[in-house]
Parts: sequence; C-alpha cells; structure tokens
Amino acid sequence: MIKKVLFFILITFSLSNCGYSPIYSEKNNTDFEIVSFKIEGNNQINNIAKNRLQKYFNNDSEKKYKIFIKTNYEKISAAKDLTGNTTNINLKISLSLNYIKMNLEDNSLEKTVLFSKNQIIKRNENNYEQNNYEKILIENMSQLLIDKVILHLSRD
Repeated sequence: MIKKVLFFILITFSLSNCGYSPIYSEKNNTDFEIVSFKIEGNNQINNIAKNRLQKYFNNDSEKKYKIFIKTNYEKISAAKDLTGNTTNINLKISLSLNYIKMNLEDNSLEKTVLFSKNQIIKRNENNYEQNNYEKILIENMSQLLIDKVILHLSRD
C-alpha cells in the first residue's frame, strides 16, 4: 500500500513539469504590428477579422506587416433525400492571406497562405433557426481562422 502511494506521488511530481504550454498562452510572442490592412470578400467574415486584428494596428512593434486578406464563404448542398430536397449543408469558409514582412532591408518578400474551415450540418425545417445556427457557425469558424492568421504572423 505504501509503495503504491509513493509511486503515485513520484509519478505526479515527475510529470507535473514536462514542458507543456498551450498554443495560445500569453507566453507566446504575438507582438507584431499591422502597418497596412486591406480586406475583401464576405462582409460578415470581414467584420470579425477587422475586430480581431484591431489590437495589432499601430502598436509600435519590431515586426511589421502589410496584409491583404480575401475571404470566401460557400454554402453547398452536401446530401439530398429521394425527393431532391437538401438534407445536409456544407458550410465552407476560406481565407487567403497575402502579407509582406517589412524589414529594415529593402528585400521584403510577399508570401501567401491559405486557410479554410468547413462544417457539414443537417438542414433544419425552421428557416429562422437554420439562419441563426449558420450565423453562429460562420462566426465561430471565422474566429478560428483569424486565430490561425494571428498565430502564423506571430511565428513568422
């Protein structure tokens, strides 16, 4: 019995500091500045992107970026029943990020990164509930994509 307790305590202390840190923790360096920002595409996704990236404008950081984002939203029929009515819908959001890292040297290079997220949902008979559910999903998927953009820019 004592051996089991000692073994448990030993395992607990040895695994407590194994070097794990969350991806979005405050320790990660997300210190960058967006000097120039252009966005086009879906208005709902663009508004979410502007709001999430607002704190990176004019914050006097060493890393400076010129950013162009193009968003796209598609709603595609994923499955139909025997009568031809849509039963499942595929919601797909794609985001194209073109950016230039502004260095002190004049050899800035333009890079392009593509992010996408899709979700298959069942079609609801109530159109009001269906539209609200789709808006919530679009907002959540857009926030995930913008978080990926922030993470990519902070690590570049």
